[in-house]
Amino acid sequence: MEVKLNRSLSPALFFLILILFWGCTKKEEVIRVGSSPTASSSGVFLAYENGHFRDLGLNVEITNFQNSGAPMTVLLANGQLDVGAGNITSGLWESLVQGLDIRIVADKGSLSEQTPYLGLIVRSDHIENGFSELSELNGFKMGLTSLAGVSQQILADRFLQKGGLSMDDVEFIRMSYGEMNVALRQGLIDATIQLEPHLTRAVEEGFAHLFAYGTDVYPDQQSAALFYSGDFYRDTEKATKFMIAYLKGVRDYYNAFFNDIRKEETIAALKKHVNIDDDEIWKKMIPSGINVNGFLNISSLESDLDWYVTNNFISSRPEVARFVDHSFVEAALKALGEK
Repeated sequence: MEVKLNRSLSPALFFLILILFWGCTKKEEVIRVGSSPTASSSGVFLAYENGHFRDLGLNVEITNFQNSGAPMTVLLANGQLDVGAGNITSGLWESLVQGLDIRIVADKGSLSEQTPYLGLIVRSDHIENGFSELSELNGFKMGLTSLAGVSQQILADRFLQKGGLSMDDVEFIRMSYGEMNVALRQGLIDATIQLEPHLTRAVEEGFAHLFAYGTDVYPDQQSAALFYSGDFYRDTEKATKFMIAYLKGVRDYYNAFFNDIRKEETIAALKKHVNIDDDEIWKKMIPSGINVNGFLNISSLESDLDWYVTNNFISSRPEVARFVDHSFVEAALKALGEK
């Protein structure tokens, strides 16, 4: 666009208008990010709150999804989201089988001995009445974020199998993590697979008891991930910048919760996105497991795919290597270095 000097304007006013015009034309396109409002999304939240996206010239807009599986997959597939940060579900895999253009690009939540942030919690009155064995889950009502094939469902199945039970021996009710605590408090469910910091909140407020960690039955499960839409991952420069900022956010999280670096400020930032107001719960919780180098646990993805196929949640088994793309993590690590 040609800009002609209006001689009636002073030079100073003209150049101010020119600067404003140039700034408008250079404004970065918004990167639309969908995220689950949980502590395992801290890499995204802290990259935003601590200015890592902004420092790399990225204009990021975050929308939180209480149930991050199917809705997020649909929006990624049709181009309404550029990046997703949520659970790995059978629906995601089925979408990939059907040819939807999405890539799984980084870890956003994985269990380890150091970070057993998912656990089986049981309503306190059951514990007070003698609940002591997994076999006693028989006949219980349990909350899950999805009934259509999700990583926490696999964890529940492993707990049930350890108690000599099957998925048919309990009644599953679909609800968000926040709703699970409400349902436990009101006696509407008996147990659930809960994650931090909701897990610690349930225990600290006395209406539930931590019966077992997820690592007791599945020590290295890959629970959640970062996803890129087709158009976004093909914009290699922007997608790599996003990954650099994201991993900086993950490392901020680890520095806060494992090394006590800027912990108070970090908790304050995360409270803007995760609906847990009590600072003491944040301080007492088990930190979510997020790989500071970004890599996903491929063997866990393979194992979970086997479960989805066996339980008829997906029509055919996709090839994991075709849809997991670590190239953005690898490029980001060249800039950041490995930890």
